[in-house]
Amino acid sequence: MRLYKIVPVLLIFTVFLALNALNKPATEAAVPAVYVVVFRTPAHVRNSKPEVFHGFAQDLWSFLKEKDVPLKVDPERGTIESESPMSVESMLNIAKQVGASTLLFVTVDRPMTKWIKVTVKSYGLDGQLQWSEEASDAGSMTGKGGYKKTLERIETGLSKRLGGPGLPVKVQEAGTPEPIRGEVKP
Repeated sequence: MRLYKIVPVLLIFTVFLALNALNKPATEAAVPAVYVVVFRTPAHVRNSKPEVFHGFAQDLWSFLKEKDVPLKVDPERGTIESESPMSVESMLNIAKQVGASTLLFVTVDRPMTKWIKVTVKSYGLDGQLQWSEEASDAGSMTGKGGYKKTLERIETGLSKRLGGPGLPVKVQEAGTPEPIRGEVKP
């Protein structure tokens, strides 16, 4: 084949690929999303039940989903709820691998003077701390009451950060009506 016959075909093919790429919606990596890691301190391991730790992690996850925070899950590891310490750098690497834009690092502790203490730190992928929220309870008569008050306090703190740096919310597409409370979203 002669070159003058191939060049127009390649040119048309290249233009087609470029136009096709422009018409595609933003990729998942371009959409802000959060990767959550929950760490259980040695004091919590010694002084509290694992059900408290996993329950708090699940309640926090449910709260974030209810508030339409886009969450990323590692397909190999799932969500990380661990007693083993990890460096922020390692957690950030996983966050990057799954396409998240933010790392939410949650620490569940059991200091001697409190039923439960929770710290939530938000990191950008550059490793910079964006913000931190902390909640605890020492005044409740039972651990169950302390758990509930701590969860409410951390949810209140996080609610103030929804839609801001480190805690994005899903954006409704133009023309898509807001779901009615209780309605199942497709």
